[in-house]
Amino acid sequence: ARPGSASAVVDQPGASVRLAGCCTPVPPDEVTGFAVRGGVVTVHRLGCAAVDRMKSVGRAEVGVSWGDTTECRVTLVAESFGRPHLLADLTEAIALEGVAIVSATVEPPSQQRVRHTYTLQLPDAAHLPALMRAMRNVPGVFDVNRAQHQAAAAR
Repeated sequence: ARPGSASAVVDQPGASVRLAGCCTPVPPDEVTGFAVRGGVVTVHRLGCAAVDRMKSVGRAEVGVSWGDTTECRVTLVAESFGRPHLLADLTEAIALEGVAIVSATVEPPSQQRVRHTYTLQLPDAAHLPALMRAMRNVPGVFDVNRAQHQAAAAR
């Protein structure tokens, strides 16, 4: 796993673990894994479209469980109505929750709506619901969800 990301433990000795970017699994998500090139096991959330694709082509699943580390990295998408100071208010809400912003993208407004994508480092995965609530409470924000990259192929 990346330094500072949740530690997933796989039932495959010597394999290195990579958390899938398409569904950004965090504890306590139910997860499964697939062996890919180079002795790497990619870990996906059970509901991820990539899991269905892998199963449909006959890829064998590898058992995965979460280790003791509670710190995790997650990608959230905030949908909002455009207004002055919105970005500042959103990043402040995230900071007040004690969460580090690893990266952020703000798409240009479309029909007065703005999509913000944040990759965040949480000190504890259990804090995710409170963080999402705090972001939804920012005036103008009407939805906050975990990122789901439908088009991402399993690497």
